[in-house]
Amino acid sequence: MNRRDLDDLAMRVRRTGDRIQPLLDPHPGLAARNAHAHLWLGIKVRFGESWRSRAKHAGVCAFIDWIEANPNADYDAFPGPIELDEPEQGLFGALDA
Repeated sequence: MNRRDLDDLAMRVRRTGDRIQPLLDPHPGLAARNAHAHLWLGIKVRFGESWRSRAKHAGVCAFIDWIEANPNADYDAFPGPIELDEPEQGLFGALDA
């Protein structure tokens, strides 16, 4: 993903997080919920650790929109799409992974 797409996602997370903050249910073990962290964690969980380089911008936007409509839903309930680019292979191919 390019810098413009990443900046757009950061803006979307800020706006959506601000909107869903009062809607989040309490969570065991947390004194207070942080909607922004909830969104970033969801992106990482659904799109993987390397989401910045592999996830499609439109797919992450769809996830953010879905979380806005379903702020307390489990991340795994997101119906998709989860489209990822293939990881780049290094000199040793699959051994680099």
